[in-house]
Amino acid sequence: MNSIYTVSMRTAMGIPMMIFILALAGCGSSEEASTTNDVTETKTADLFQVGVSKVTPQVFTHRFSVQGNVETDQNALLTTEFGGAIEQVMVREGQQVTEGTPLVRVNTDVMKRSLSELETQLELAQAVFDRQERLWEQKIGSEIEFLQAKTQLESLQRSRQTLEEQMEMAVMRAPFPGVVDRCLAKTGEFAIPGQPLVRIVDLKDMYVRASVSDHYAGKIYEGMPAEIIVSGVDSIRTKVGRVGQFINPANRTLEISLPLPRGNKFLPNMYASVWLQDLGLDSAMVLPSAQVQQDINGDEFVFVAEGQGEIRTVRKRLIESGMGSGDILMIASGLEFGDDVISRGSSRVVEGQEVNLITE
Repeated sequence: MNSIYTVSMRTAMGIPMMIFILALAGCGSSEEASTTNDVTETKTADLFQVGVSKVTPQVFTHRFSVQGNVETDQNALLTTEFGGAIEQVMVREGQQVTEGTPLVRVNTDVMKRSLSELETQLELAQAVFDRQERLWEQKIGSEIEFLQAKTQLESLQRSRQTLEEQMEMAVMRAPFPGVVDRCLAKTGEFAIPGQPLVRIVDLKDMYVRASVSDHYAGKIYEGMPAEIIVSGVDSIRTKVGRVGQFINPANRTLEISLPLPRGNKFLPNMYASVWLQDLGLDSAMVLPSAQVQQDINGDEFVFVAEGQGEIRTVRKRLIESGMGSGDILMIASGLEFGDDVISRGSSRVVEGQEVNLITE
């Protein structure tokens, strides 16, 4: 009886004890997990924070700039071919004219009197020739008389034609349609052959002429994409229209011309910056030049954050850069698409260092 009681008491006392022990074990596990999380959070907080940019395929274009000048072939400073007093100025500045429009007329009174005298001589010569021709047809008179009359008539006819052409030269006409930009002629003044009187300008067919270093001679081609910028005026995209076939030995340059679309705001003789695109890629590996560093050996490198999650390991990657465009560099080797390049804080990390990524 006592034995049974003793066993029952031990059993009754053991159950609470086991529960107590299990409870203590549970509390220990919770405290251990909490401690682990606290250590991880403390470690993350203590790590240096960096920002990264993932390397992805991007569009890359390379351009270089040359200086050019806006020009037009329809820009003429007209002079008279006939000297004399200016009788009439028939246009004003800003006036739109067509091809052949009279601009300035020089006095031709003396030539008109000469023409009148010549007409009288022609009438006589024509009568003499007609008479000699009738006689010659009737076999009357000598052949030499007939030929002399004919020659005299033809000579006077040519003289009249020359005089009429000279009188026509006394009227200066527009060689092409355009606008009278400047009129220097004044009625009553004396016009001298070779003296500028009127400027005609047509802005419909303008172009930019530029000189390119012979270093790019093998890269320039007709149809090459280009952008023309005139500071404070306009920016226009166009293409190379003509490539020169001669290298200027004085400055080792090659001339090119680029047509301008109609309706632009440019004016002749404006200075223009011409940006020529010699490379265009739809998918290229590029980085901002500020992210590329150089070690004491002169090698280019970047820092990459390797690993997963917020805690990463810094690795130094030697790279080879290619062409640059502005503040962008094309990377030839050393990186792969998907790499996380440290873009913020790269100057304060070292190889093998653990860092914490900045997250928003």
